[in-house]
Amino acid sequence: MLERISRITERWFLSEEALFSVFCTHRVAENSSIACHVRVGKGIIEVNPDLCADISDKELEERLRIEVIRILLKHPYDRQPDGCSITARALGSNCVIGDSYQLQKVEIERPSDFKLPPNGHFEFYARCIQKLLQKMDGQGQQGENSEDNSPNQDEGSEDTFGKEYADIAANWQQDELMAAQVNEVIRDVNSWGSLPGNLVEEIIASTKARVDYRKILAGFRATILSEKRRLTRMRPNRRSGFEAMGSRYDFTTHLIIGVDSSGSITKDDLRNFYSTINRFFQYGIQQIDVVQFDTDLGEVETLLKAAEEIRVTGRGGTCFQPFIDFVASHPEYDGAIIYTDGYAPQPSIPASMRTPLCWVLRSEKELKEHECWMSQSGRVCVIENP
Repeated sequence: MLERISRITERWFLSEEALFSVFCTHRVAENSSIACHVRVGKGIIEVNPDLCADISDKELEERLRIEVIRILLKHPYDRQPDGCSITARALGSNCVIGDSYQLQKVEIERPSDFKLPPNGHFEFYARCIQKLLQKMDGQGQQGENSEDNSPNQDEGSEDTFGKEYADIAANWQQDELMAAQVNEVIRDVNSWGSLPGNLVEEIIASTKARVDYRKILAGFRATILSEKRRLTRMRPNRRSGFEAMGSRYDFTTHLIIGVDSSGSITKDDLRNFYSTINRFFQYGIQQIDVVQFDTDLGEVETLLKAAEEIRVTGRGGTCFQPFIDFVASHPEYDGAIIYTDGYAPQPSIPASMRTPLCWVLRSEKELKEHECWMSQSGRVCVIENP
């Protein structure tokens, strides 16, 4: 089997620079226990020799192409939609590839198979398909509790689509090192071979940093060193050694998050906003101040743990100025985050405001509309909703 793959990749070396280059970032291994022909993840391209023994070299090459294209798009490493089962992720990835790449020997899902529009992105398809799976399973078991990405969460989905789809994405997980390595390969590619132009554009666009809520804290990293000093016997004093207690400084951060609760924000948006706020506690943050606003500022609520219930206030128009003024008058905050759809007048940033600001929008469409003025006052990122 490895010899067959070697012959295929030798041809890629001559005519498919992009496919060959990214293929070389992974090692190939045989795995007879997987239910799919080929899968990628954790830096490995796994091939089932028993299933692949019965297919032609042409079909094997197409199946390898599909998995290498997944790597180029970084579906296994950089973009894992929250609340989606591994089956939904595999099908969402298939929709992106099936929508952009013509295959002759392999049947792969397309957006139309799920009555979804074309030209969508991975997260959109995965979340839409997740909702369909929940309806088909009739259990609703995948919701927000599927954050640990465990394969046994796919039991209901396996009944519908089979274990093959669950196995395709079983090893997918956030891996910034691998994603960065793939990005380096993409930036060095001179010829894209048989890859169509629209797919190449999407691959190149994926190398541009898509800042999401999991990376927001990186923007505040320079300010999260606490001034609180803790004395410890485990570290010697720099002047007197172990005769005196040494000092230790703990990393912490004091965040305030403004949540747009105006009438244009749906209940699903608010649930999505708060689910991402809850995940900040996984970074070791002990408390987060959250305040809802529309045209007025609500009451500041201090969260000490993940919020299970959401009480929504406001639901009027939108004005960012009260929140901005509040943050400017409270310099004790290390960072401020605003969850919004962006449809409001641009606020005036006080000259005295030193708190780093990050705008979090709901979609790429809103990012394109508002990024120009929002980027003048801070970072801008997206949380996509289906």
